[in-house]
Amino acid sequence: MRARRPDLRGYSRRNIYNMVQYFEEYSTPQFSLTVEKFLSHEFVQSTTAQLQSAHLEAQDDNINEGENNEIVQLSTARMPQVLTMTTFTNHTMILSRCRNNEERLFYILYAHKERLNVKELDRSLTNQTFSTLLSDKKNLSKGLLESYPNAPVIFKDTVFLDFLGLPKKHSESKLRNRLIE
Repeated sequence: MRARRPDLRGYSRRNIYNMVQYFEEYSTPQFSLTVEKFLSHEFVQSTTAQLQSAHLEAQDDNINEGENNEIVQLSTARMPQVLTMTTFTNHTMILSRCRNNEERLFYILYAHKERLNVKELDRSLTNQTFSTLLSDKKNLSKGLLESYPNAPVIFKDTVFLDFLGLPKKHSESKLRNRLIE
């Protein structure tokens, strides 16, 4: 590539490995099932990008016969539309630091919603935002949990203020002054 097109950038050995990892991880049926499980229908591909599965399987069978000149996206190459919600750099960080598909999907959506750049995403990965926000809240009353089983997700009482540079134990006045600054 470098010999033929020296003007192209972004195709270093490391980036090519990141591209392969991106494809291998996000094109799996397990990731697609995770997306379908947690997201509504609004995150599927647009109608023009969708193909009927029976038509697609017939195309897969006929692809080597040369009779059909249509370009068809193979079933292994279908990627969830949710992947376009954040940058490739964010994806490489998410892939390298998240253990499961639910966590990856959370950080993709979180990075999109909060418009996180690489440094902010790194901070939220370091702070383990996924496990902190979605963990069981043990300080909620049993009555509240019985009446509202989704209460732990609704009452997010954790706030990350590490950017203020305060020590772990600080006074409320120091916190207020740093917030004002």
